[in-house]
Amino acid sequence: MEIIIKPAALSQFKQIYFNEGEGIRIEAVFVGSCSIAVEHYLKLDCKREDDDLFNVYDISMLISKSSQKQLHNKVTIDYNPKMGYKLSSDEEVYQNNLDLTRAE
Repeated sequence: MEIIIKPAALSQFKQIYFNEGEGIRIEAVFVGSCSIAVEHYLKLDCKREDDDLFNVYDISMLISKSSQKQLHNKVTIDYNPKMGYKLSSDEEVYQNNLDLTRAE
């Protein structure tokens, strides 16, 4: 999997205070009911057993194997001060207006 961090998002990420062992988790959660959907999140979190770790511009990026199944092979993160983070691929925009929160 390839993760591309656009300059605006990288600038935001470089301002974050990371706790020991923390990285930015890209999470894709399957939500099924009457329709099929996937919700996406960006979280500050520590590596878990089923995560793959990607180092992009000295930023630790974490994606679980189950989340990777919901994403294309190339994922891009961008940032707009008025719109928040945008998670996309060449094939689709996964989600706009994402916040970066700290996992509980």
